[in-house]
Amino acid sequence: MKKITLIAFSILMVMALATPCTVSAVSRTWTTGVFDFSPTEGSLTYGLSNNVYLNYDVDTAEQNYGITSLHQAGNRTYATTNNTTLIYFQSKSTGATTDTVCTDGQTDFSSGWSAM
Repeated sequence: MKKITLIAFSILMVMALATPCTVSAVSRTWTTGVFDFSPTEGSLTYGLSNNVYLNYDVDTAEQNYGITSLHQAGNRTYATTNNTTLIYFQSKSTGATTDTVCTDGQTDFSSGWSAM
C-alpha cells in the first residue's frame, strides 16, 4: 500500500512539473477522485486511485508550490515542495482522510516530518 501511494505521489510530481501551471494563489482542500490542477487556464485533469487523497498549494507569484498526499488505509502522509529535493513523510492515523499539509515553498519540515 505504501509503495502504491509513493508511486502515485511520484507520478503526480512528474505531471505537476511537466505541465505549466498558470493559476493564481490556489489552495485545494483534501480531494479524492478526479483532480484538476488548473481549472481556469486549461486543464490537467486525472483520477486518483481509490482512497488516495491529495492537497496542494500554489502561491500568487506562481513560483512556489506544496503537495501533500495520503492513502486512507495507510499510516503515513507524504509531502514535498519546490524548495526541496526530498519527499517527506509523517505518521497519521489509519483511516484518516486529512492531515497536516505542507504549504507553498515550505522549507522547514523539522516538526514531525522525516525525509525519505
